[in-house]
Amino acid sequence: MSFLSKIGLKVVKQPAVRGYMDEVLKEALRDIGGYSTSGVAVNAETALKLSAVWCAVRLLSEIPASLPKTIISQEKDGSYATLYDDPVNSLLEFPNEYMTGFDFHELMNASLQLRGNAVAVIYRDRKGNPVKLLPVNYSGVQIRMKNGLLYYVINDVLFGINQNFFATDVIHYKLFSSDGIIGRSPIRLAKDNIGLALSAENYGGEFFRKGGNHKAVIETQQGFKSYTEYAKWREKYDEEHSGIGSDHGTPVLQPGMTYKQLTMSMEDAQFIATRQFSIADIARWYNIPAHLLHDLSRATFSNIEHQDLQFIKYSLRGLITRQEKEWEFKMFPPERRNQINVKFDMDGLARGDMAARSAYITTMVNGGIITPDEGRAVENRPPIPGGDKLRTPQNIVGKPIAPPKESDPNIK
Repeated sequence: MSFLSKIGLKVVKQPAVRGYMDEVLKEALRDIGGYSTSGVAVNAETALKLSAVWCAVRLLSEIPASLPKTIISQEKDGSYATLYDDPVNSLLEFPNEYMTGFDFHELMNASLQLRGNAVAVIYRDRKGNPVKLLPVNYSGVQIRMKNGLLYYVINDVLFGINQNFFATDVIHYKLFSSDGIIGRSPIRLAKDNIGLALSAENYGGEFFRKGGNHKAVIETQQGFKSYTEYAKWREKYDEEHSGIGSDHGTPVLQPGMTYKQLTMSMEDAQFIATRQFSIADIARWYNIPAHLLHDLSRATFSNIEHQDLQFIKYSLRGLITRQEKEWEFKMFPPERRNQINVKFDMDGLARGDMAARSAYITTMVNGGIITPDEGRAVENRPPIPGGDKLRTPQNIVGKPIAPPKESDPNIK
Protein backbone atom coordinates (compact mmCIF):
# COMPACT_ATOMS: atom_id res chain seq x y z
CA MET A 1 0.00 0.00 0.00
CA SER A 2 1.38 3.39 -0.96
CA PHE A 3 1.95 6.29 1.40
CA LEU A 4 -0.96 8.28 0.01
CA SER A 5 -3.32 5.34 0.28
CA LYS A 6 -2.54 4.94 3.96
CA ILE A 7 -3.61 8.47 4.76
CA GLY A 8 -6.56 8.54 2.37
CA LEU A 9 -5.26 10.85 -0.36
CA LYS A 10 -5.33 10.50 -4.11
CA VAL A 11 -2.21 10.74 -6.20
CA VAL A 12 -2.02 14.13 -7.89
CA LYS A 13 0.86 14.60 -10.28
CA GLN A 14 2.72 17.84 -9.68
CA PRO A 15 3.17 20.07 -12.72
CA ALA A 16 6.66 20.07 -14.17
CA VAL A 17 8.86 23.01 -13.23
CA ARG A 18 10.66 24.64 -16.13
CA GLY A 19 13.96 25.15 -14.41
CA TYR A 20 15.93 26.02 -11.33
CA MET A 21 15.60 29.77 -11.92
CA ASP A 22 11.82 29.44 -11.88
CA GLU A 23 12.05 27.81 -8.47
CA VAL A 24 14.35 30.57 -7.21
CA LEU A 25 11.78 33.14 -8.33
CA LYS A 26 8.97 31.25 -6.62
CA GLU A 27 11.03 31.03 -3.46
CA ALA A 28 11.60 34.76 -3.44
CA LEU A 29 7.89 35.44 -3.89
CA ARG A 30 6.86 32.97 -1.17
CA ASP A 31 9.39 34.29 1.31
CA ILE A 32 8.20 37.87 1.09
CA GLY A 33 6.70 38.66 4.47
CA GLY A 34 5.14 41.90 3.23
CA TYR A 35 6.55 45.37 3.04
CA SER A 36 8.01 46.80 6.21
CA THR A 37 6.77 50.08 7.64
CA SER A 38 9.74 51.81 6.00
CA GLY A 39 8.48 50.68 2.58
CA VAL A 40 11.24 48.10 1.97
CA ALA A 41 10.28 44.50 1.15
CA VAL A 42 12.09 42.16 3.56
CA ASN A 43 12.68 38.46 2.90
CA ALA A 44 15.43 35.92 3.44
CA GLU A 45 17.50 37.23 0.52
CA THR A 46 17.13 40.98 1.03
CA ALA A 47 17.82 40.64 4.76
CA LEU A 48 21.24 39.14 4.02
CA LYS A 49 22.24 42.44 2.40
CA LEU A 50 22.35 43.87 5.91
CA SER A 51 25.81 43.15 7.29
CA ALA A 52 24.53 42.49 10.84
CA VAL A 53 22.10 39.82 9.60
CA TRP A 54 24.76 38.26 7.37
CA CYS A 55 27.19 38.10 10.30
CA ALA A 56 24.57 36.68 12.70
CA VAL A 57 23.42 33.99 10.27
CA ARG A 58 27.00 32.96 9.46
CA LEU A 59 27.89 32.81 13.14
CA LEU A 60 24.88 30.68 14.10
CA SER A 61 25.45 28.42 11.08
CA GLU A 62 29.18 27.84 11.24
CA ILE A 63 29.47 27.22 14.99
CA PRO A 64 27.00 24.27 15.14
CA ALA A 65 28.54 22.90 11.93
CA SER A 66 32.04 22.97 13.41
CA LEU A 67 31.24 21.18 16.69
CA PRO A 68 32.46 17.58 17.17
CA LYS A 69 29.50 15.21 17.03
CA THR A 70 29.29 11.80 18.68
CA ILE A 71 26.70 9.18 19.63
CA ILE A 72 26.82 7.89 23.19
CA SER A 73 24.98 4.82 24.46
CA GLN A 74 24.15 4.16 28.10
CA GLU A 75 24.79 0.53 28.92
CA LYS A 76 22.82 -1.62 31.39
CA ASP A 77 25.62 -1.43 33.98
CA GLY A 78 25.40 2.38 33.97
CA SER A 79 28.54 2.93 31.90
CA TYR A 80 28.67 4.93 28.68
CA ALA A 81 30.11 3.92 25.32
CA THR A 82 30.75 5.93 22.16
CA LEU A 83 29.15 4.26 19.12
CA TYR A 84 31.74 4.87 16.43
CA ASP A 85 30.38 2.10 14.17
CA ASP A 86 26.73 3.15 14.32
CA PRO A 87 25.39 4.12 10.85
CA VAL A 88 23.96 7.34 12.30
CA ASN A 89 27.44 8.33 13.48
CA SER A 90 28.63 8.11 9.88
CA LEU A 91 25.76 10.31 8.69
CA LEU A 92 26.75 13.02 11.15
CA GLU A 93 29.97 13.48 9.18
CA PHE A 94 29.02 12.22 5.70
CA PRO A 95 25.26 12.72 5.20
CA ASN A 96 25.23 12.23 1.42
CA GLU A 97 27.42 12.01 -1.66
CA TYR A 98 27.15 15.72 -2.43
CA MET A 99 28.41 17.45 0.71
CA THR A 100 30.47 17.05 3.84
CA GLY A 101 29.03 17.03 7.32
CA PHE A 102 30.12 20.64 7.83
CA ASP A 103 28.36 21.77 4.65
CA PHE A 104 25.21 19.90 5.62
CA HIS A 105 24.95 21.29 9.15
CA GLU A 106 25.88 24.79 7.99
CA LEU A 107 23.16 24.71 5.32
CA MET A 108 20.55 23.40 7.76
CA ASN A 109 21.36 26.06 10.35
CA ALA A 110 21.40 28.85 7.76
CA SER A 111 17.89 27.86 6.66
CA LEU A 112 16.89 27.68 10.31
CA GLN A 113 18.06 31.23 11.06
CA LEU A 114 16.58 32.73 7.91
CA ARG A 115 13.27 30.86 7.68
CA GLY A 116 12.81 29.48 11.17
CA ASN A 117 12.77 25.93 9.74
CA ALA A 118 15.19 23.50 8.12
CA VAL A 119 14.22 20.16 6.57
CA ALA A 120 16.21 17.13 5.41
CA VAL A 121 14.80 13.89 4.01
CA ILE A 122 15.92 10.60 5.60
CA TYR A 123 16.51 7.68 3.22
CA ARG A 124 16.62 4.20 4.78
CA ASP A 125 17.65 0.73 3.71
CA ARG A 126 15.39 -2.33 3.82
CA LYS A 127 16.16 -2.88 7.49
CA GLY A 128 15.07 0.65 8.34
CA ASN A 129 18.56 1.97 9.03
CA PRO A 130 19.19 5.53 7.80
CA VAL A 131 21.70 5.62 4.95
CA LYS A 132 21.42 9.16 3.52
CA LEU A 133 20.21 12.65 4.37
CA LEU A 134 19.26 15.20 1.72
CA PRO A 135 18.56 18.81 2.80
CA VAL A 136 15.75 20.44 0.82
CA ASN A 137 14.75 24.02 0.16
CA TYR A 138 12.16 24.87 2.80
CA SER A 139 10.29 27.10 0.34
CA GLY A 140 9.20 23.90 -1.40
CA VAL A 141 7.92 22.21 1.79
CA GLN A 142 4.32 22.03 2.98
CA ILE A 143 3.44 20.44 6.33
CA ARG A 144 0.01 18.85 6.60
CA MET A 145 -2.06 16.68 8.92
CA LYS A 146 -4.47 13.97 7.74
CA ASN A 147 -6.27 11.41 9.91
CA GLY A 148 -3.94 12.20 12.81
CA LEU A 149 -0.79 11.62 10.70
CA LEU A 150 1.72 14.40 10.16
CA TYR A 151 3.37 14.38 6.74
CA TYR A 152 5.49 16.60 4.52
CA VAL A 153 4.79 17.50 0.90
CA ILE A 154 8.21 18.22 -0.58
CA ASN A 155 9.00 19.65 -4.00
CA ASP A 156 12.74 20.30 -4.34
CA VAL A 157 14.02 21.03 -7.83
CA LEU A 158 17.75 20.80 -7.10
CA PHE A 159 17.60 17.17 -5.90
CA GLY A 160 14.56 16.26 -7.99
CA ILE A 161 12.37 15.39 -5.00
CA ASN A 162 8.61 15.57 -5.61
CA GLN A 163 7.12 13.31 -2.99
CA ASN A 164 5.31 13.00 0.34
CA PHE A 165 7.06 11.80 3.50
CA PHE A 166 5.94 10.79 6.96
CA ALA A 167 7.26 13.03 9.75
CA THR A 168 9.42 10.14 11.01
CA ASP A 169 11.34 10.24 7.72
CA VAL A 170 12.17 13.92 7.93
CA ILE A 171 14.72 15.78 10.04
CA HIS A 172 13.05 19.09 10.91
CA TYR A 173 14.90 21.80 12.83
CA LYS A 174 12.63 24.58 14.04
CA LEU A 175 13.03 27.76 16.04
CA PHE A 176 10.51 29.03 18.58
CA SER A 177 7.12 27.68 17.56
CA SER A 178 3.57 28.56 18.55
CA ASP A 179 2.21 25.12 17.64
CA GLY A 180 5.19 22.78 18.02
CA ILE A 181 5.07 21.90 14.31
CA ILE A 182 6.29 24.95 12.38
CA GLY A 183 8.97 27.38 13.58
CA ARG A 184 8.63 31.16 13.48
CA SER A 185 10.87 32.97 10.99
CA PRO A 186 13.00 35.67 12.67
CA ILE A 187 13.24 37.53 9.35
CA ARG A 188 9.48 37.84 9.04
CA LEU A 189 9.03 38.81 12.67
CA ALA A 190 11.81 41.41 12.48
CA LYS A 191 10.86 42.79 9.05
CA ASP A 192 10.16 46.31 10.38
CA ASN A 193 13.50 46.50 12.20
CA ILE A 194 15.42 45.06 9.26
CA GLY A 195 13.48 47.28 6.84
CA LEU A 196 14.48 50.37 8.83
CA ALA A 197 18.14 49.36 8.69
CA LEU A 198 17.93 48.66 4.93
CA SER A 199 16.22 52.02 4.42
CA ALA A 200 19.09 53.73 6.23
CA GLU A 201 21.54 51.92 3.93
CA ASN A 202 19.57 53.04 0.87
CA TYR A 203 19.35 56.58 2.18
CA GLY A 204 23.11 56.74 2.71
CA GLY A 205 23.81 55.33 -0.75
CA GLU A 206 21.44 57.80 -2.39
CA PHE A 207 22.93 60.69 -0.42
CA PHE A 208 26.47 59.98 -1.58
CA ARG A 209 25.33 59.14 -5.12
CA LYS A 210 23.96 62.66 -5.36
CA GLY A 211 27.22 64.11 -4.14
CA GLY A 212 25.95 64.90 -0.65
CA ASN A 213 23.12 67.10 -1.89
CA HIS A 214 19.80 67.02 -0.07
CA LYS A 215 16.44 67.35 -1.72
CA ALA A 216 15.58 71.03 -2.05
CA VAL A 217 13.70 73.57 -4.15
CA ILE A 218 14.94 76.73 -5.81
CA GLU A 219 12.50 79.59 -5.83
CA THR A 220 12.77 82.31 -8.40
CA GLN A 221 11.03 85.65 -8.60
CA GLN A 222 11.58 86.14 -12.32
CA GLY A 223 10.80 82.73 -13.74
CA PHE A 224 11.95 81.29 -17.06
CA LYS A 225 10.80 82.55 -20.41
CA SER A 226 10.39 79.06 -21.84
CA TYR A 227 10.70 75.42 -20.94
CA THR A 228 13.81 75.19 -23.13
CA GLU A 229 15.51 77.86 -21.03
CA TYR A 230 14.54 76.03 -17.82
CA ALA A 231 15.75 72.65 -19.13
CA LYS A 232 19.08 74.12 -20.17
CA TRP A 233 19.59 75.74 -16.78
CA ARG A 234 18.59 72.55 -14.93
CA GLU A 235 20.95 70.38 -16.95
CA LYS A 236 23.86 72.69 -16.25
CA TYR A 237 23.04 72.93 -12.54
CA ASP A 238 22.82 69.14 -12.13
CA GLU A 239 26.05 68.65 -14.03
CA GLU A 240 27.97 71.03 -11.78
CA HIS A 241 26.45 70.40 -8.38
CA SER A 242 25.02 66.86 -8.11
CA GLY A 243 26.10 63.32 -8.82
CA ILE A 244 29.44 61.57 -8.55
CA GLY A 245 30.93 63.45 -11.50
CA SER A 246 30.21 66.93 -10.13
CA ASP A 247 32.86 69.23 -8.71
CA HIS A 248 30.85 69.59 -5.46
CA GLY A 249 31.44 73.32 -5.58
CA THR A 250 29.27 76.02 -4.06
CA PRO A 251 26.25 76.65 -6.28
CA VAL A 252 25.89 80.16 -7.66
CA LEU A 253 22.27 81.05 -8.30
CA GLN A 254 20.94 83.66 -10.66
CA PRO A 255 19.61 86.93 -9.22
CA GLY A 256 16.19 86.44 -7.63
CA MET A 257 16.72 82.71 -6.86
CA THR A 258 16.50 81.25 -3.33
CA TYR A 259 17.68 77.78 -2.25
CA LYS A 260 15.41 76.04 0.28
CA GLN A 261 16.23 72.59 1.71
CA LEU A 262 13.29 70.21 2.11
CA THR A 263 14.82 67.14 3.83
CA MET A 264 16.72 66.77 7.08
CA SER A 265 20.48 66.56 7.07
CA MET A 266 22.11 63.21 7.88
CA GLU A 267 23.03 64.56 11.31
CA ASP A 268 19.46 65.70 12.02
CA ALA A 269 18.14 62.32 10.84
CA GLN A 270 20.60 60.60 13.24
CA PHE A 271 21.93 58.49 10.38
CA ILE A 272 24.93 57.11 12.26
CA ALA A 273 22.89 56.43 15.40
CA THR A 274 20.27 54.58 13.37
CA ARG A 275 22.87 52.32 11.79
CA GLN A 276 24.47 51.68 15.20
CA PHE A 277 21.10 50.87 16.75
CA SER A 278 20.28 48.41 13.95
CA ILE A 279 23.26 46.26 14.99
CA ALA A 280 22.03 46.08 18.59
CA ASP A 281 18.53 45.33 17.31
CA ILE A 282 19.70 42.39 15.17
CA ALA A 283 21.77 41.13 18.11
CA ARG A 284 18.59 41.05 20.22
CA TRP A 285 16.57 39.24 17.57
CA TYR A 286 19.24 36.55 17.22
CA ASN A 287 20.09 36.53 20.94
CA ILE A 288 23.81 37.02 20.50
CA PRO A 289 26.22 39.57 22.06
CA ALA A 290 26.76 42.69 19.95
CA HIS A 291 30.54 42.27 19.94
CA LEU A 292 30.10 39.07 17.92
CA LEU A 293 28.60 41.31 15.21
CA HIS A 294 31.79 43.41 15.40
CA ASP A 295 30.17 46.17 17.43
CA LEU A 296 32.75 46.90 20.13
CA SER A 297 31.25 50.18 21.33
CA ARG A 298 30.29 48.69 24.71
CA ALA A 299 32.77 45.85 24.87
CA THR A 300 35.69 45.83 27.30
CA PHE A 301 38.60 43.48 27.86
CA SER A 302 37.03 42.18 31.07
CA ASN A 303 33.47 41.52 29.90
CA ILE A 304 33.93 39.93 26.47
CA GLU A 305 34.82 36.50 27.89
CA HIS A 306 31.74 36.54 30.14
CA GLN A 307 29.56 37.55 27.20
CA ASP A 308 30.97 34.62 25.24
CA LEU A 309 30.01 32.23 28.05
CA GLN A 310 26.52 33.75 28.19
CA PHE A 311 26.25 33.23 24.43
CA ILE A 312 27.06 29.54 24.89
CA LYS A 313 24.65 29.07 27.82
CA TYR A 314 21.67 31.13 26.72
CA SER A 315 21.84 31.04 22.92
CA LEU A 316 23.76 28.03 21.62
CA ARG A 317 22.59 25.61 24.30
CA GLY A 318 18.93 25.78 23.28
CA LEU A 319 19.78 25.79 19.57
CA ILE A 320 22.02 22.72 19.84
CA THR A 321 19.69 20.82 22.19
CA ARG A 322 16.82 21.09 19.69
CA GLN A 323 18.98 19.51 17.01
CA GLU A 324 20.33 16.76 19.27
CA LYS A 325 16.81 15.76 20.31
CA GLU A 326 15.62 15.77 16.70
CA TRP A 327 18.39 13.33 15.74
CA GLU A 328 17.61 11.07 18.70
CA PHE A 329 13.88 11.10 17.91
CA LYS A 330 14.02 10.59 14.13
CA MET A 331 17.20 8.53 13.55
CA PHE A 332 16.69 5.77 16.14
CA PRO A 333 13.82 3.32 16.78
CA PRO A 334 11.65 3.97 19.85
CA GLU A 335 13.20 1.13 21.86
CA ARG A 336 16.68 2.74 21.62
CA ARG A 337 15.82 6.39 22.22
CA ASN A 338 16.07 6.21 26.01
CA GLN A 339 19.62 4.86 25.92
CA ILE A 340 20.99 7.01 23.08
CA ASN A 341 22.44 10.52 23.38
CA VAL A 342 23.49 12.46 20.28
CA LYS A 343 26.03 15.00 21.50
CA PHE A 344 27.22 18.15 19.74
CA ASP A 345 30.23 18.80 21.95
CA MET A 346 30.42 22.45 23.05
CA ASP A 347 33.19 21.96 25.61
CA GLY A 348 35.77 23.46 23.28
CA LEU A 349 33.79 26.70 23.03
CA ALA A 350 33.81 27.13 26.80
CA ARG A 351 37.58 26.96 27.07
CA GLY A 352 39.24 30.09 28.42
CA ASP A 353 42.78 31.26 27.78
CA MET A 354 45.77 28.90 27.96
CA ALA A 355 46.45 29.61 31.64
CA ALA A 356 42.84 28.97 32.67
CA ARG A 357 42.64 25.77 30.62
CA SER A 358 45.93 24.48 32.07
CA ALA A 359 44.78 25.18 35.63
CA TYR A 360 41.41 23.51 34.99
CA ILE A 361 42.91 20.30 33.55
CA THR A 362 45.54 20.11 36.30
CA THR A 363 42.91 20.45 39.01
CA MET A 364 40.67 17.81 37.43
CA VAL A 365 43.53 15.31 37.00
CA ASN A 366 45.18 15.84 40.40
CA GLY A 367 41.77 15.79 42.10
CA GLY A 368 41.10 12.31 40.76
CA ILE A 369 38.10 13.43 38.70
CA ILE A 370 39.55 12.54 35.28
CA THR A 371 42.54 10.45 34.24
CA PRO A 372 45.68 11.99 32.73
CA ASP A 373 44.72 10.46 29.38
CA GLU A 374 41.31 12.14 29.52
CA GLY A 375 43.01 15.44 30.30
CA ARG A 376 45.38 14.96 27.37
CA ALA A 377 42.45 14.14 25.10
CA VAL A 378 40.99 17.59 25.82
CA GLU A 379 44.07 19.02 24.10
CA ASN A 380 44.05 16.35 21.37
CA ARG A 381 47.12 14.60 22.81
CA PRO A 382 47.73 10.81 22.57
CA PRO A 383 47.54 8.53 25.65
CA ILE A 384 50.62 7.80 27.73
CA PRO A 385 51.64 4.65 29.67
CA GLY A 386 49.77 4.56 32.98
CA GLY A 387 47.63 7.50 31.99
CA ASP A 388 44.39 5.57 32.33
CA LYS A 389 44.49 5.50 36.15
CA LEU A 390 42.90 8.07 38.42
CA ARG A 391 45.15 9.94 40.79
CA THR A 392 44.31 10.20 44.48
CA PRO A 393 45.52 13.27 46.40
CA GLN A 394 47.96 12.28 49.16
CA ASN A 395 46.30 14.45 51.77
CA ILE A 396 43.15 12.29 51.68
CA VAL A 397 44.87 8.90 51.53
CA GLY A 398 44.30 6.83 54.66
CA LYS A 399 41.96 4.48 56.41
CA PRO A 400 38.34 5.53 55.84
CA ILE A 401 36.54 6.74 58.96
CA ALA A 402 33.84 4.30 60.05
CA PRO A 403 30.33 5.73 60.34
CA PRO A 404 29.12 6.33 63.93
CA LYS A 405 27.06 3.64 65.61
CA GLU A 406 23.50 4.21 66.68
CA SER A 407 24.55 3.69 70.34
CA ASP A 408 26.90 6.66 70.13
CA PRO A 409 25.66 9.20 72.74
CA ASN A 410 26.64 12.04 70.38
CA ILE A 411 23.92 10.99 67.93
CA LYS A 412 20.60 12.58 68.68
